Amino acid sequence: MNYDANNRTFDCEPTLTDSQVLQFCREGYLLLKGVVPAEINQRARDYLEGKVPANPSYIPKGMTSADLERIRKSHEPSTILLEDWFIEHVLLNPQVAGAMRSLLGSNVGLPVLVSHHKVECPQPAQRWHHDADHIFGPELNSVEVFYFPQDTPVELGPTELVPGTHIEPSRRKEEEPGIFADGPAGTIGIHHQSILHRRGLSTANGTRHMLKYNYWRTVAPTRDWIIEPDFDPQIAYYGGHNQARYVAHMFYWLCGQGEEFRVIGGQAWPWSSPNQIGRSYGFGSTRGYRPNWRKNNEDGYAA
Repeated sequence: MNYDANNRTFDCEPTLTDSQVLQFCREGYLLLKGVVPAEINQRARDYLEGKVPANPSYIPKGMTSADLERIRKSHEPSTILLEDWFIEHVLLNPQVAGAMRSLLGSNVGLPVLVSHHKVECPQPAQRWHHDADHIFGPELNSVEVFYFPQDTPVELGPTELVPGTHIEPSRRKEEEPGIFADGPAGTIGIHHQSILHRRGLSTANGTRHMLKYNYWRTVAPTRDWIIEPDFDPQIAYYGGHNQARYVAHMFYWLCGQGEEFRVIGGQAWPWSSPNQIGRSYGFGSTRGYRPNWRKNNEDGYAA
């Protein structure tokens, strides 16, 4: 792990494979259960509840101790990002850092803002929503995470996600369920910022803390995660109709080939069926169309 404290960036070895990067492009999330040590989870809870004094590694330029105290008491207690123990064990947690390095390239930018979603349970579920300022497109310039410093079973209302909804605007009935990001203390969810989600229904009593923040890309994308010798992009699974072309475009953007990406439509690659008797036509085409992420063409393609 190489941590640059002056620039608030880090570099490390990537830990995701071709298949796992494609899975993130297709599903829009990864879940790491219980990866933060118990003593750090306790310290994070104590910090958020004001039970331990602050000990920032430095005071950012232009700020004062009074500024940091005000920020700590707000709904965006970003001062926790200045605590050495939080940087080492949460932000630079090896499993989290390896995934971020895989998705965002080298010299990953650390978060500069934290949102604290504290809930006294039980509470009803939120409405399904895409976060403000979401962007639908092949680019992955940041990745959002949520960190649960306490045990968060389904009964305590963890975040609920709808896989695959990061590629286009989606609506969902309130009674329709999603995938729960439940887990023991120290669980960290990694997700595309545009994914449809909500705070789940909670039925148990207790305090649910959740911290949400973003990691940032600082370099151009390239395929420098763990390359699988047997990974074949022509037959890889990108999803069904009206999904596969967007997922493939995102994967190819991450490989540094987003500008060259073309599809020819219909039954052609990247769509495929287990019932076909040969490989899909159209793979590697230099003539064709890009997916229309803005959805302002009736057929869903951009010239």
